[in-house]
Amino acid sequence: MASYTIIRQAAPDWAAVPAVTLRHQPWLAPCAVAARAQACHDGERLFVRMEAEEAPVRATLTGPLDQVCNDSCLEFFFAPDPADARYFNFEWNPLGTLYLGFGAGRPTRVRQIVRDAQALFAPTPFQTERGWGIEFSIPASFVRLYVPGFALAGEAAGNFYKCGDQTQTPHYLAWSPLGSETPDYHRRRDFGTLVFG
Repeated sequence: MASYTIIRQAAPDWAAVPAVTLRHQPWLAPCAVAARAQACHDGERLFVRMEAEEAPVRATLTGPLDQVCNDSCLEFFFAPDPADARYFNFEWNPLGTLYLGFGAGRPTRVRQIVRDAQALFAPTPFQTERGWGIEFSIPASFVRLYVPGFALAGEAAGNFYKCGDQTQTPHYLAWSPLGSETPDYHRRRDFGTLVFG
């Protein structure tokens, strides 16, 4: 199982934060799309930075109920308690549009509509010479609304994903290996271990 240590920093210094590569490309033929992810924390917020090499980039969806996985999309699935089957799925497109869910899997996962995602998660999309990326943060206080007692300590579980269902080159990339025969990011058993340093 994949494991990643999320180091503690007073403020994100991405040049000093270890990165993971989304090297697993199940279900479709390998393609030229590539992605990486980084995370760190300050004890109160979990900071995430994801970046993709992708051309052309599809960025069309802006609505609160839009399925951003149809655009170029970077995703972080996060289970705060490794003994709890429930997890968040944060899905972002290059415009900073968020699809957020919470639950124990597809049948019980509930779409979450937050009042001001910009203020709460501070998403910052950016463009690069070879693609795009996004930085955002998750307050521990927000997680505690769902998982009382949560702290940025010990272990959690999660996975980093890249997809683009309606892009010019549809693709699926993951950090922690996936075991399903058909496309499915919502398998808690495929999550890797996240260790808070």
